[in-house]
Amino acid sequence: MEEFTFRCERCGAPLEVSPETIIAVCPYCGYPNHISGNIKTENIYIVPSLDKNAIAQSFWKRVEKDFDLRRIKDDIQIVGIEGHYAPYWAGKVHVEGTVRYMKREQECHTDSKGNTHCHTVERHYTERVNENLSLLGSARRQVKSLGVEDMVKHFSKSRPKEKKLLDLDEESWSKIKLEILNTEMDELHAKLMMREDAVDVIRNRFLAKSDRIERFDIHASEPENVRLILLPLWTIYYRYSNSIFQTVFAGWDGKAVAATEPMNLFRRAEYLAGAGVGALIAAFGGALVSTSPVFGILVMVGGAALGWVAGSKALEGQRVEREGSLGVI
Repeated sequence: MEEFTFRCERCGAPLEVSPETIIAVCPYCGYPNHISGNIKTENIYIVPSLDKNAIAQSFWKRVEKDFDLRRIKDDIQIVGIEGHYAPYWAGKVHVEGTVRYMKREQECHTDSKGNTHCHTVERHYTERVNENLSLLGSARRQVKSLGVEDMVKHFSKSRPKEKKLLDLDEESWSKIKLEILNTEMDELHAKLMMREDAVDVIRNRFLAKSDRIERFDIHASEPENVRLILLPLWTIYYRYSNSIFQTVFAGWDGKAVAATEPMNLFRRAEYLAGAGVGALIAAFGGALVSTSPVFGILVMVGGAALGWVAGSKALEGQRVEREGSLGVI
């Protein structure tokens, strides 16, 4: 019996297909062939991407606008540009229930002599939760790499327009030819994870604004409008002073979401100064232990932590920039 081979619907070239493949992009003509598995093709959406040249232009624009990179521009050399589509499950989950929590607050009063006295009181609150959450999570069980979480945050802020995979024109594919990473979670697993994530979102919200949660009775309904979204992610690798660094871009708008960058002498001096200040604070805290044990220990621990963080960054030889501080493009 002749072995069955998947072939491109447009040019007839053979396709490399595994049991997990959803879309096989033809390596010859770039046409996206829809290989149906346990995911319905009509539920797959894609965010169109800029091409490699546009991403390279975004990189050099960022170099021009970054104070540190602009000074070493002539010594920077791009050694590689890689792009791919990463799969993410998206959907809406309705959460409902009640949360009771305790929060310590300052209560002050003024006596008859005009003196103000304050003390800490424990106040108890009960809040009702009834809302819809829009969630987006990776469809791959992978080790987290630079820029993945930052790209998701940028997606939530920018909300680029999605298109059904079946509606994307062939010309766009032939220009981009990006690899599509396979999914490792089916829709059933994705829905289960969404329900758990929705509950965690509410729990973390109340943990952030309370000192103790006393009752947490939150239920998540079955996710709705569940779909697989393919997000374009580009990485530019560049060489400077015999070291390789990288900048990660969101493919739909060329926004830099994360980067590793060379650390110049000024930055290294800043971190070394921070390590010195941390050591001084820790020494000051040690001197206070005999007179004020609790406060002294807190100061000593805080100073030691500052010194350790600053010192470790000085030794790294590079700095990591994330989406929140990359507002230069």
